[in-house]
Amino acid sequence: MELAVRVLGPTVIEAGGTSVRVDRPFERALAVRLALAHGSGVPDDTLIRDLWSEDAAAKPVERLRALVYRLRQTLGDHASAIRRTSSGYALAAEPVDLVAVDALVGADQLDEALQHWRGEALADLRTFPFGALEGVRLDALRLSLRTQSIEAKLATGQSDPAELEQLVAENPLHERVVGLSAIALYRSGRQAEALQRLAGLRKALVDELGIDPAPETIALELRILRQDPDLADQQTVRRTGVGRSAFVGRDSELETLLGLLTSPTLITLTGGPGMGKTRLAREITAAVQSRNGRPIVWLDLATLGVGEAVLPALAAAADVEAGTGDPLPRILDKLGGALLVVDNAEHLVDEVAELLLRIRSKAVGLAVLVTSQRPLRISEEEVHQVGPLSREAAGVLFCSRSGLQPSDQIDLICEALDRLPLAVELAAGLTRTLTVDQLATRIQHRLRLLVSGNRDTGIRHSSLRAALDWSHSLLESPGQLVLRRLAVFVGGCTLEAAEQVVSGDGIHPADVVPILVDLTDRCLIGVELDGEGVRYRLLETVRDFALECLQAAGEETAVRRRHAEWCTELAARTEKYGGSNHRELLSELSQEEANLRAALDWSLGPDGDSGRVLAIAAPTWWYWWSRGLKEPAQDWLRRAIEIGKPERTREWGVALRSLATLTRYSGGYAEARVLGEQALELFRELGDHIAEVSALVGLSITSITLQDFENALAQGRQAIDKAEPLDNQRMLGTAVNVTGVALRNLGRFREAEEMFTRVRDLWSDDPRGLAAAHNNLATVAWQFKELERCRELCLESLRLYRELDLSEGMVDVLELLSSLEVEEGRPAVALRLLTVSATQRLRIGSPLVIPDELAARARAEELARRMLGPDAAAVITTAQDEPIAPVVDSLLA
Repeated sequence: MELAVRVLGPTVIEAGGTSVRVDRPFERALAVRLALAHGSGVPDDTLIRDLWSEDAAAKPVERLRALVYRLRQTLGDHASAIRRTSSGYALAAEPVDLVAVDALVGADQLDEALQHWRGEALADLRTFPFGALEGVRLDALRLSLRTQSIEAKLATGQSDPAELEQLVAENPLHERVVGLSAIALYRSGRQAEALQRLAGLRKALVDELGIDPAPETIALELRILRQDPDLADQQTVRRTGVGRSAFVGRDSELETLLGLLTSPTLITLTGGPGMGKTRLAREITAAVQSRNGRPIVWLDLATLGVGEAVLPALAAAADVEAGTGDPLPRILDKLGGALLVVDNAEHLVDEVAELLLRIRSKAVGLAVLVTSQRPLRISEEEVHQVGPLSREAAGVLFCSRSGLQPSDQIDLICEALDRLPLAVELAAGLTRTLTVDQLATRIQHRLRLLVSGNRDTGIRHSSLRAALDWSHSLLESPGQLVLRRLAVFVGGCTLEAAEQVVSGDGIHPADVVPILVDLTDRCLIGVELDGEGVRYRLLETVRDFALECLQAAGEETAVRRRHAEWCTELAARTEKYGGSNHRELLSELSQEEANLRAALDWSLGPDGDSGRVLAIAAPTWWYWWSRGLKEPAQDWLRRAIEIGKPERTREWGVALRSLATLTRYSGGYAEARVLGEQALELFRELGDHIAEVSALVGLSITSITLQDFENALAQGRQAIDKAEPLDNQRMLGTAVNVTGVALRNLGRFREAEEMFTRVRDLWSDDPRGLAAAHNNLATVAWQFKELERCRELCLESLRLYRELDLSEGMVDVLELLSSLEVEEGRPAVALRLLTVSATQRLRIGSPLVIPDELAARARAEELARRMLGPDAAAVITTAQDEPIAPVVDSLLA
């Protein structure tokens, strides 16, 4: 690296041992933020978010470029250290003090690691968003290292009382620190002072934070009070419970596994990183020992390298002395009737499987428990997958570890951490430095925050990133490629989508399936089965990690572009909505909504393509409208139209027409007319007659909303004339339908009825169109006071809409039924239906815009309120919380 950056104190930047002055704070902050990426590119949006608050960065991309230019000027001869990569700006620099600390901590040289702090980390950059966040993380790391150092010294009788007292003074509410000081006081014969110290902690926690001490602190207080003999043993410091989390959420698994292990068997606990496999295995061994005193042999393979021999490690674990010849017979003598636990076997599954095949049949009464991220795949093996905790258990674990009371914020934090036990414990540990609210607002930075776990759990479990790094390092290159490319999917993906997006540049499409199977075996991706088929999904923690890998590899732009192309194809497939496959289209788009939104947001960014936005958002406008998301859909289309250069293409016309529709249903009738006319002009210029019919239909609806009924009728008839030669019944039906609506609003009910009857025939195989035709015929029947026929048509329309799960259609029918209920003397039923429909319209953003329907609804509500009098308020209060589906189902029953 060309530059060395020191962050464990005020920022220092050096080149070849010589200081490089960067006086201006923003330039210094940019240099440090890039250095923290260790030479990898950092995306522009990440830099903008980390350097400026989201609401303060006007023209953020321009500001970032200007800042980079100024930093290059300041660096002078070292300006070339900044370069532009495919994934963003990068700086040839490293935070050398942090790198040194990581190495020293890995070697258990805690005191040497602490010497690298020169004061408060990033002391001069705490006002920047990333500086505040990273500073808190480094504060927590320093405190954790100091605590671990003191704990280790206390365990060997070498602790410095002054150092411990200073740490307590600096962190008077840190239960682990205060607990260690209480143990030190007790051992020096000062029991009363130890109890007083813990009582003071209890009072301070209640007075200042409003919480009770953690169960571990309470247990320690009782042990001191009872003068527990174990507390006098120097080696029992780590067994005092200080900092140890409760074992929760696995009771049923624990009992099931204990039952299986009473007889000779081979069980493998599989699960992704941070799932708590080792912890579960430890609880099993503790229970086995306490219940029957069975011999335990614990073989931890974490320290062995890939491909290293397992047999010598097993001999050492079984306490078999080295000697000449094969040690296996002597090992078998030790294993008879024992429980053998083989921990962390994922990188040595072949070697472990081979060894177990040799010993299982020869060791009498041997039960074997293996923990591994992937199964051994031998015939005797029984695999038990260890998954995330339940929501309740995750909350209990967090509260047990932090000493806090349950809350919705804690539940949200646990959900953001996928309820992984390791992540939950690490997050709970931060609550002695951060409030729950502060942690919740920063939890999206989970990989950077969740560090500094207990060192005695091993380096892999000291941080969420370390656990993921270990799993990632065991993958071969194709597996790493596929894992990081899957990160562009939000909410999972189908196999076909994965094949299209992750293949290429080193991955053949035919190789995707076996790689996905391998990643599933390693519990790095999950598989969901439903009526639609198989879906692959990354946990959010794994996705964060994989996305960082994608950015570091410089592949993000290329893979996101393929992802956007896939979304474009999906949008094109779903453009013709409302047919017999409407429910399937709705389900598919609902399943892929998160992916569509991610592709749209990226396409509007600096590396994206605004034309892609039009190709995705315009054909799917109907989905966003039906889901109450017309505002973001309008925003996507407007921004893409503003950014892009106007093109005389069908895609541009579809975008204008779609935006016109969304604008109309947002109340912008005049603007919708202008946009619709622009689309019509373009389609006529292109000679696209089907699109021209669609534009005329849209303009006719807009004219109806503007109560320009004659113009609406003329546009509808033009649409019919254009559609009749096209041999497209669906489009012709749309034109005939809107013409009928115009006639109905002109009071020409017989002509309207003829139109709607024709529509019913044209749309006989189109459930959505048929539902609309029945509803329009019901409206005409209402005008003719044919109440029984009106109800029959309404219920048939409602049944079709319910089958399609189209809320915007169901509310139309409920409002017409309310007029019937008022007419037949049931005002409470009418007002209930009106209230449910109004609530649903607000929820999905589908206002009523047709004048005669608006008038009928207003009349029904006025009559119902007048008939009910004071009782109307109670009806509205009860009905406004009712979901629409059960109400519709009760009407159809």
